[in-house]
Amino acid sequence: MMKQVWRGLAVSGAAVVVLWASAGLAEAAGFDLITASEAQQAAQAEKTMKPPVRTRSLPKPDAPAITVVSPAAPTKPVAAPLRIEVAFQPAAGAKIVPSSFRVLYGLLKIDLTDRLRQHATVTESGVVVDGAKVPDGQHRMFIQVADDKGNTGEQELRFRVGGGS
Repeated sequence: MMKQVWRGLAVSGAAVVVLWASAGLAEAAGFDLITASEAQQAAQAEKTMKPPVRTRSLPKPDAPAITVVSPAAPTKPVAAPLRIEVAFQPAAGAKIVPSSFRVLYGLLKIDLTDRLRQHATVTESGVVVDGAKVPDGQHRMFIQVADDKGNTGEQELRFRVGGGS
């Protein structure tokens, strides 16, 4: 009787280990940050929409600074799933409000914030997300964050996935 109990526990334990390992593999496989359809829409918009007139302006001195840590080189292609890491720096006397963090995709400004937040760590110092699946091609995101004084900073992130494009 005791052998059967131990054997049952061993089998149950093995099943738990297999389920735990499977869950880890699913997480490691990543998540769809940008769908193929969204990438196609953004690429079409880049081709057909008249781009807004670009003017250079100095960043607002009180706006939070946003620094893209990874992907670091917009001219070199990266592999998906990718790691996105961004650092925030508030102005003196201000604090970043993590709940104000937003990510918009392409000229159409498709809001990816909720999708990314499910897999990211967002703090006052920045954002880290691993396993973001993105289709091959050229991509542009706009990262926004505000501070407790109501100042908003924005940083464009451009990157290319895969060898083409």
